[in-house]
Amino acid sequence: MNKKIDLRILRTKQSIRKAFYELIQEKGYEAITIQDIADRAMINRNTFYLHYQNKPDLLDTCMNELLSDLKDAVVLCPISMNLFSISLLETVMQTVLEHISLSMTFYRSMLIEENRIYQFQSKMENIINDKLIEGWKPAKENSTLAISKELLIEYLGSAFMGIVIWWIKNDKPLPADEVSSQFSKIVAYGHLRAAGIAVEE
Repeated sequence: MNKKIDLRILRTKQSIRKAFYELIQEKGYEAITIQDIADRAMINRNTFYLHYQNKPDLLDTCMNELLSDLKDAVVLCPISMNLFSISLLETVMQTVLEHISLSMTFYRSMLIEENRIYQFQSKMENIINDKLIEGWKPAKENSTLAISKELLIEYLGSAFMGIVIWWIKNDKPLPADEVSSQFSKIVAYGHLRAAGIAVEE
């Protein structure tokens, strides 16, 4: 009997979240009401409040659970013993894109166009940057870089998120492994050289 109750609760929560994601895409988070969510999920308002305190609670729960899953996946990406492994970027990118593929509706509602939830993008980018910093192994303890380490990590993280958003927005125009491979080549060789464009000095 308990299993049946658990499954019913699970299905109700899934319906609520699916309705929530769809409505964010259609009208934006601020414009959504609890009644909108209940109507779309085909439940009554009291059922909604059995599972979530209010709309911000629903948003926080959705974001925290998915970001936790994403972080768990990214943490498992192997760290190279080299100074900074380009393969780490490729592995993390592919891991993230494959994870997104499992929850495209959610990621689209959080990251795309005018209805995006900016705090979600910021938290997601922090997960990526933390992994890149973890994979950073300077040649010497006091070695000096030609550019700021913080600037480089910020640049890589922003480029990473830009590609992720492009991939979602365009409905996965390339396979995850191909995007990951091309991204690592852009970072390794520079965008012009990676594209085969001659550069005059």
